[in-house]
Amino acid sequence: MLSFLLSILYKWTKFRRGEYPLSILYYHHVFAENEPYHPDDISAQNFEQQIEFLQKHFNILALAEAINLLEQKKLPPKALVISFDDGYQDNYTTALPILEKFNAPATFFVATEGVEKGYLWNDEIEQAIKKTTKEIISNKINGTALSIKTQSEKINAFHTLVNSLKFQSNEQRSIKIISLLEELNISTFTKTMMTTEQLSDLHYRGFTLGAHTHSHTILSTETNENVQQELIINKNILENITKQAIDFLAYPNGLEGRDFSDTHCNIVQKLGFKAAFSSNDGGSVNSTNMYKIPRFMPYRKQLPLFALSIAKIAGEHV
Repeated sequence: MLSFLLSILYKWTKFRRGEYPLSILYYHHVFAENEPYHPDDISAQNFEQQIEFLQKHFNILALAEAINLLEQKKLPPKALVISFDDGYQDNYTTALPILEKFNAPATFFVATEGVEKGYLWNDEIEQAIKKTTKEIISNKINGTALSIKTQSEKINAFHTLVNSLKFQSNEQRSIKIISLLEELNISTFTKTMMTTEQLSDLHYRGFTLGAHTHSHTILSTETNENVQQELIINKNILENITKQAIDFLAYPNGLEGRDFSDTHCNIVQKLGFKAAFSSNDGGSVNSTNMYKIPRFMPYRKQLPLFALSIAKIAGEHV
């Protein structure tokens, strides 16, 4: 029944658009167990169930192949790409064995400052709040004092700070984080990101690496000069790892109009990227702007509804 419904939805889209749409899903963490600080990220058990299910009901393609077929209007029905943002180590230790078990290709968009330092700015905030013995964060950091006496208060403080500081420039945010770490008396951090060796191994195994800026900064918060430097550094580091061109970029946060603009798309194109990806809902067809390709993640947890949501989103927002 599910296969029949999916076929009908995709045939209807082809009838209206003259071609099948491309769906691109994105993940961040894949945790061994559910992580209370990251309730929207998937556990290994659920991820395995999803990948097995997707492999059965969709045509999972490598990103370069999908873009090539998209440009030729030759995508198969139920075409789908799997992608990951940021470059977290659990992508390698937890997600990779599952992807290989089901022969599912995937792309990993990597923020390379995390490769160099071992963690990103949001990881510093998370670990500092988890480890500190302090019970309050002063209003100097975010304008309002935040109690961190209990785990639930710590989780709330973490999300409050990240959701605020991510919309500041890299320079402004760094100043705030330095003050936060001094206030909480935390100076050491556990590595969370993939290493150069792990990224090289991913590439060797046939997976795709893509750019995600160097410091994971939202492009609209930076000057055009800083944007260009963020992308050049990111691209160069990844190309030194793969020994080949990095063709694809995922915009951090990624909402068109708020997090990136046409100006940023032009910069990305001039730097030699072949395509770039947002986090807007929707599928892609041949007429889709190659520097504004949508990616999405349905929130329906039941697998049949998850599949139907993919087909519906891809067909309605092209």
